[in-house]
Amino acid sequence: MITPCVAICQLTQATNICKGCGRTREEIDKWETYTYYERMIVMRRLGYANERMGRAERMRRYDRG
Repeated sequence: MITPCVAICQLTQATNICKGCGRTREEIDKWETYTYYERMIVMRRLGYANERMGRAERMRRYDRG
């Protein structure tokens, strides 16, 4: 299953958004129940161009952020 998770799981107190992947707590909690299309909407919002982007690319994006 595709996921933006980079194993740096820290939610900000003010916004409840993960510092690692950029998802909201709700998105993280419901990720496994989302349809493919719902996941792709979140992935595009987070700046991932396509589902083939690997972990190394996700980590590079985190390092730049």
